[in-house]
Amino acid sequence: MEFLLVAIVIGVIPALIAQSKGRSFFAWWVYGALLFIIALVHSILIKKDPHFEEKTMLDDGMKKCPFCAELIKNEAVKCKHCSSDLTSSSEGSHSVKTEEEYLEEARKNAGLS
Repeated sequence: MEFLLVAIVIGVIPALIAQSKGRSFFAWWVYGALLFIIALVHSILIKKDPHFEEKTMLDDGMKKCPFCAELIKNEAVKCKHCSSDLTSSSEGSHSVKTEEEYLEEARKNAGLS
């Protein structure tokens, strides 16, 4: 009985580590209660879930670039990834660019024209 209680309690440790990386608390709690040493090492070595990490960054004040979909700061006026000018899209003008305008902007940013 004591062994079962100890297993239940120590299963929380890998579950909390895995939950901080975007994984299921309950699944990792069961895993940790059954195989604590293996689950602890596994929970430390796993990488963060990319969707969880992106959601966390969006909640922390980041936004997606409308041109390349990379995460940038909310106050950015130029994307650091694709060098697109973001001022026209953030000022409220909802004009739709044509494909030629996007290509021209990309050429200009790449220094080809």
